[in-house]
Amino acid sequence: MIPKPPGLLIRYLQQSRCVVFVGAGLSAGAGLPTWRRLLLDVIDEIVSSLPEGAQDEAELKQLVDQGKLLEVADFCKEQLGAAYHQFLTGRLRGDTTQLSPSHRMVMQLPFSAWVTTNYDKLLERAYSEVKGGFPKTLTHKDTDALGLLLFEGGPFILKAHGDIDRPETVVLTSRDYSEIIHANPAFNEVFTGLLLTKALLFVGFSLSDPDFRLLMDRQLTHFKGYVPDRFALMTGLGPVERDVLWRSARIRVIPYTNASGKHEEVFGFLKALKEAVQPSPAPEVGGGSEVASSRVVSLSIPAARPPVPLPPASPSAPLRHAEVVLAPGAHRSPRDEGFLARLLGPLGGESHAASEELSEESLPLIESHPAEAPAPQPMALVPQHLFIERGEGRLQFRLTPGGEDGVVSVSGTVPEDLWRSLGPERTRPDTSRYVRVGSLLAKHLPLGEGGPLFQNPVVLHPAAEWARFPWEILLLQGRAADLERQLVRAPVGISAQARGTPTVRSFPWVLLIEGAGASSRRETRETERLIQLYQREENVLCTVLRGEQATFNRVMAQLDDGLPDLFHFVGDMGEEAGEPCLRLAGGMDLSAGVLRSVLSRGRLPFMVLSAPFSAFAPDAFRVPPVKEGTLRAPGPHSWETFFEGRPGFMELATQTGVGAFVGCFGEPRGESGMAFMATLHRELISGTSIAEAVRRARKQSLSVSPEDPTSLQYVLSGDGELRLR
Repeated sequence: MIPKPPGLLIRYLQQSRCVVFVGAGLSAGAGLPTWRRLLLDVIDEIVSSLPEGAQDEAELKQLVDQGKLLEVADFCKEQLGAAYHQFLTGRLRGDTTQLSPSHRMVMQLPFSAWVTTNYDKLLERAYSEVKGGFPKTLTHKDTDALGLLLFEGGPFILKAHGDIDRPETVVLTSRDYSEIIHANPAFNEVFTGLLLTKALLFVGFSLSDPDFRLLMDRQLTHFKGYVPDRFALMTGLGPVERDVLWRSARIRVIPYTNASGKHEEVFGFLKALKEAVQPSPAPEVGGGSEVASSRVVSLSIPAARPPVPLPPASPSAPLRHAEVVLAPGAHRSPRDEGFLARLLGPLGGESHAASEELSEESLPLIESHPAEAPAPQPMALVPQHLFIERGEGRLQFRLTPGGEDGVVSVSGTVPEDLWRSLGPERTRPDTSRYVRVGSLLAKHLPLGEGGPLFQNPVVLHPAAEWARFPWEILLLQGRAADLERQLVRAPVGISAQARGTPTVRSFPWVLLIEGAGASSRRETRETERLIQLYQREENVLCTVLRGEQATFNRVMAQLDDGLPDLFHFVGDMGEEAGEPCLRLAGGMDLSAGVLRSVLSRGRLPFMVLSAPFSAFAPDAFRVPPVKEGTLRAPGPHSWETFFEGRPGFMELATQTGVGAFVGCFGEPRGESGMAFMATLHRELISGTSIAEAVRRARKQSLSVSPEDPTSLQYVLSGDGELRLR
């Protein structure tokens, strides 16, 4: 199966910001020997040409079988002397070897440079055949010319371990490599600059390749922080090895199966990458022009104008209205809810009548708030900070109310056997566990009726290792805390002063995306409700991409012109190269890596992801029940594992400085999820703070579907006082 090219890699290539590293595997596909085969041939040469060569044959071949290729290369070079290079020249030059399709395809892609650890001439031949002329080919000895090419940005081939036609440049052993690193600091600095300024794609390498091991040992592991993205097309790696590559060198492995044994997937991947980098032209968005598909309808907001180019994000820069491009999607019947009213009935407190009809038959417009209406006054209460910390083998809560009289702390602990008391229910075990866990946690907080938690907004401070647990479900006095008070998570590891406050335009721009998989009743109706809302707002720019319009290239075209004030996605989540992604039309998704690159250009005020587990996926509620009354530990027998989970986009939002992030730790459902998002946007447009908007949206969601836990499954992280208007 041919792996799908990562979206971020495609963007780097489209921007000519990617360098390809070509290993021995690509040359092997053209008929040249691999490192393993080459060394076995060298051993045979030693046995046949040296009088005492046979006595080391068995040990040398055993070392090759053990993967100790560098050690064997050191020994063979020492034994053969100058004949070693002559032998390699005859085997590796490749003058008469037929070029592989992969070599040609590598040259058809817009890499800014081609770096190879091979000595052969195949890349040069492919360059001449595909592009014409002769490439600029350099080695580690050509530091002056290499520095100039890096400065000018021209394409070139760098033979990092030497050229077979220049014996003095060939790096054959680990000792040779150490010499060019330590005795040639100019090349080391230039090569380091390449690693720190360009994205990398490794093709034709394996973990056992000596060339790759040398790069890992000397270069790639030196920079583990925010370096340009690195990708490696590899086969035969398990989850542990992929994790090691990511942790040690920030390399994302793109795995393939090698079903035929001939690595045919390599060419297929490169071909798919070329097609993605150079797609057919897409129809223009907005501007009143007719688009290609007859299924796409254009609806104009009053005074509609194209959204591109966008003005800079400053309070005084006016933003014009844009045309909203819509593509109706397929509908299916809503999923059967069937939740237990007895579990969630008390959570909403008194009954809250729905402000709007949310029936299947109608889609009324949301009541518009006039632009001149005064914004609600912020609460005059001091936030309470609830810290969730590690005690001595216990989980500790620490509540610190702040005020003029100083700080008062109250704390309580949760015993190790907390999770053992979670018995499964006959129906909806996930819903029952939300309620049960929240109640059990609350028993260990020494807060009586009408305690301080219900007098002020609440800021949650979970320990970093427990940030992927839904602390929002905490129940106090039988009520959900997030339904009664404003509740926001403080970004883990980053202080409010360090984050600052993102700037919101005076005429905010909202980017609304309905991605692939958004075919359910809730998702399409959610989009339609928000479109109707923004059609009535004259001072807000709204760009909508849905259906066939919601492709990776069209989304990136919008983001390339500047970050919106509010990024809203509704659809499905997936996984790409081991990280979460948002599903888009056209088969190319928006991964966390792509968003990280985009968000690093500025500060996004609001990110709202209406997708399953878009914030994180808690492990605590994913344990299947056995039978009534049977207890089962969640994974490894440690109480701490109960509070672990898998990442979504909440951590990315924190790392990139998003002002306020709203996502899910569950699966938003039906009318309840739609009501939450409609209320959230309506409140933001009216000038409500994001924390209060989320609280009101929870209440509205629960009033629409009292038996549905969706209202409890949303997470707000960041600045709770941030406002859209």
